[in-house]
Amino acid sequence: MTLLKRLSITELRNLQSANLSFSPSLNIIYGNNGSGKTSILEAISLLGLGRSFRSHKSRSLIHYDKSQLTVFAELNTENGEIPAGIQKSRNGKSLIRLSGNPVYSAAILAKQLPLQVINANSFQLIEGSPSQRRQFLDWLVFHVKPEFSELWKSLQKALKQRNSLLRHDKIAYSDLRPWDVEFSKLTVAINKLRKDVFLDFKEQFSLHYKALGYEDLTVNLEYVCGWNDSLSFEDALLESFERDRRDGYSHIGPHRADIKITANTKIAADVLSRGQEKALICAMHIAQAKIYKEASGKMCLFLIDDLQAELDQGHSEQLAKWLTSLNAQVIVTGVSREGLLNVWKNEDVNIALFHVEHGDVQEITEI
Repeated sequence: MTLLKRLSITELRNLQSANLSFSPSLNIIYGNNGSGKTSILEAISLLGLGRSFRSHKSRSLIHYDKSQLTVFAELNTENGEIPAGIQKSRNGKSLIRLSGNPVYSAAILAKQLPLQVINANSFQLIEGSPSQRRQFLDWLVFHVKPEFSELWKSLQKALKQRNSLLRHDKIAYSDLRPWDVEFSKLTVAINKLRKDVFLDFKEQFSLHYKALGYEDLTVNLEYVCGWNDSLSFEDALLESFERDRRDGYSHIGPHRADIKITANTKIAADVLSRGQEKALICAMHIAQAKIYKEASGKMCLFLIDDLQAELDQGHSEQLAKWLTSLNAQVIVTGVSREGLLNVWKNEDVNIALFHVEHGDVQEITEI
């Protein structure tokens, strides 16, 4: 299990210089809106994802009159304490290091510091495009099925080549057939991994969903593979060829997979309130973390921004109970110190408390 022990942030948005020492369990960061709370979580996401969960543009992350930002951390791992750092410059260059060695792959960061992020963007898991739900599922597949990463890279290459050929004039299916053999082989392998993981995830989700107490609401999750699965994928490709050739890209495949979420047999986004959506999203993240823990023996770090926004007290306390039972390290933000402390009032956890005001971060020793 990797724990975030210490964090140093320099010139990230309004955080010109911030240093935090974290509890291995619960860390509460409170302050007014715009004070810099979310920027602390954003700094951690840079270490775990290689990018911010708010923006893909480095320039927007860097303090307005500075040329670069730096985030440095000390991580406690099963192999001892290791340093991790990332530097991003206005010219677009990034430098990432783990244990003093340069890192060039975001996958390495994800393995070292697996994150579960619950924030305003999380509503896209229900309301957004299939790509949002596909990424959510693939996070888990990536972490519990080691072969997935290389299969996915190979599929992206095959898909790029196939789409390039489809844009050629007067291409016949026989010209595409040799590439489709490899594309089909990779698709079948990826689809099996996803289906296996999804079945475990759905079972865990169902157990946690029951605790939400929505007795008049039946929520169902269904994995959609990305093509008409009454056909073999090769037959589905043949059936889709004329449309693919006309439009110049592949309409079917693993890149079109989705998780269909319904509530009382209707599209969930059309039925659920925002509070119900957030409670559902929390249950999905907890289920994901539970499977990850069972498969790896490790726990991911939870970053929860503005926990109490659109989540009532009862469901906030349920989330706290789940997180405590997982023995997860949690970094949570909110406006109200007392409100956040009250969420965990029934849980026996070690708490570190931080107040943020105008980019200045202070640890509060009296709780």
